[in-house]
Amino acid sequence: MKTSFRVAARALRAGLFAILVLACAVPILAGDAVPAPGTLVVTFGTDPAEDPGLVVAGAALDRVTWNDDAPAFPGDLPGSLTADYTSDLPAGWLGWPLPEPVTRDDPFVAVAVFVIEPDGFVADPYGYFQVSWGLWNAETCGLERTGSPASAAGDTFQLAEFDWFPNVSPWFGGPWLSPSLFGVADPDNPLFETYGAFANMTFGSVEVALPLGEPLLAVMEHRPTEGVMVVQVFSLGEAGLPVPVPGAVAVVPLGWLSRPEYAFDTIGITLWHDGWQWGENPALAGRVTYHLLSFRRGLPAFRDLPALLARPRGD
Repeated sequence: MKTSFRVAARALRAGLFAILVLACAVPILAGDAVPAPGTLVVTFGTDPAEDPGLVVAGAALDRVTWNDDAPAFPGDLPGSLTADYTSDLPAGWLGWPLPEPVTRDDPFVAVAVFVIEPDGFVADPYGYFQVSWGLWNAETCGLERTGSPASAAGDTFQLAEFDWFPNVSPWFGGPWLSPSLFGVADPDNPLFETYGAFANMTFGSVEVALPLGEPLLAVMEHRPTEGVMVVQVFSLGEAGLPVPVPGAVAVVPLGWLSRPEYAFDTIGITLWHDGWQWGENPALAGRVTYHLLSFRRGLPAFRDLPALLARPRGD
């Protein structure tokens, strides 16, 4: 992990400036890049397993591989982390503490730059499982994200998550970009005993395919004033500049929470286990290589929500 100041200096030389500006890691002030307060940037220049600040739960370290590799595309920096999203593996998550926790009242932006590796990537049309990363509360977010036939209850309390389900079902279509947000435990909710964390969660969904084998930039904006969390996905063109993926904008209504309370102190990669697998084939078998994670308190002044949602949504 690198601090925002050191990353900003290296990124300017490496051409990562446009990515970090969009991520709000390096805002523009009078034409110059200035390190932003409340910012965290992770570029995987060293093995995360050797980072004393890394926060880990479950089998996450068994499902990631650090790559001591050269930059893979314009604007990239050396080093990356490949995560195995095969859905029948044991669950885990790994992440980095935020500069300070954020709550339901705080606007913030989180970003990931990643490549969905095409080799061996298989999404069973009769399964449903996601590529995911996000922010969570390390004390309350458990490892039971999906539930199971034995118990439909989840325990991933206080989790804001990018979720892309690549499965294309003969019944409900797909793929689906379906980011989600889980609040605190709400035992007063009549559904809590049966569904646990799912009793106090909200999500948004759009049907959209994301390209495989190409660098993607996913932006998560928590906008409490508007009462939404917005997730958008960009591809990075030949020059390393973000280009919106048509239709890849999903809006999560915060008002759907039965108890709208949550706080996040960690950003990272979530690797769940599919508790609903029926046959021998996993719902998802595939790897995703991460090149950057970043977080910043506050929102970009140049991104207007109505204009963002008015963009063409694709077919």
